[in-house]
Amino acid sequence: MCERSPLPTPVLVIVASGHGAVVGWPLVIPGDQPLIGLPLHKARKTLQVVREARVFSINLVQDAERAYEIFGKPGENKLDRWGNAAECKVVPCRRLGDASRVVECIYSHEVEVGDHVVVFCRAVATYGCGEYAVWDPCSK
Repeated sequence: MCERSPLPTPVLVIVASGHGAVVGWPLVIPGDQPLIGLPLHKARKTLQVVREARVFSINLVQDAERAYEIFGKPGENKLDRWGNAAECKVVPCRRLGDASRVVECIYSHEVEVGDHVVVFCRAVATYGCGEYAVWDPCSK
């Protein structure tokens, strides 16, 4: 068994209101304005920040180890520690300026699933085409 999931996932860094966190296993529903579902643990600060901000960015990065070191555990000033934060292009949010790919999102709704809440957002802007890190739970 591969830890808690049998599937690899891109390493996503969610940035909302100056807060950031690593999230995996997104659900993407295609459409004119794609709907993206992100599983956030009920007990984490990220869920509360996303609910309050209602806008945020999803950032795909190349350096998974650095992303986990800065955004994968509780702490303050994560964007300062990462450096290179920038304003989003369309939505009033922040993003990682050196992200390979960025998706700017507007909160839509959420669904409780066990000890997680799947937060759905509308992808209103996407840009970048560089390579990004993928975490494989079987590689540990």
